Amino acid sequence: MADLYRKTMLAAGVTGVTYLILFIFFDRSICLWVESHFPNTYLFHIANHINNLFKGSYFSLGLALGLILVIVIDPGLSNKLTKNLLYVFVSVSLAMVLGDGLKYLLGRYRPVMLLQDNLYGFHFFATKWALNSTPSGHTLRAFSLFSALSLLYRRFTAVFITLALLVAASRVVVNDHYPSDVLFSAFLGVFCARWTYQYFFGPNPDA
Repeated sequence: MADLYRKTMLAAGVTGVTYLILFIFFDRSICLWVESHFPNTYLFHIANHINNLFKGSYFSLGLALGLILVIVIDPGLSNKLTKNLLYVFVSVSLAMVLGDGLKYLLGRYRPVMLLQDNLYGFHFFATKWALNSTPSGHTLRAFSLFSALSLLYRRFTAVFITLALLVAASRVVVNDHYPSDVLFSAFLGVFCARWTYQYFFGPNPDA
């Protein structure tokens, strides 16, 4: 646990510094560049399709049904598969709860507010959709899901992480989030999965 804690703190520090650099120097210019190059392109439409697969409503329904299924089929978690499924469900659920809390706490203006009203920055404890850019829910769900799967099925790690990165990139391509948003979300998703793994299965030798 001590090793995972140290790695979490190190990753948090690197993520925090990178987030600030992106926020101060790059996010706005990237947003404007994306807006001038990607709308209505083939890449934009692909990104939209990817986004639709990771909507929060789909995940919430899937998690609810999955948890009910685990409880009905194997309430004692005697089967390895049901324990693995419960681990994945809890990892994603934890990430979603944490992400929603941070969205409203930070209240960062989304890129659309920069493009329409020249608003940029934070408005803490915000409840409006336009003020919840950090973290990216889609990216958070993707990284918590695929990180959990990669810990269970390590030979497919490259495939899982590539899929998570595609979701993260799609959020920037459609200009729903800044690069710093998806970076922060990836950090949260990865470490929600890793800490939940520790709880379910004990020390992770590769953590």
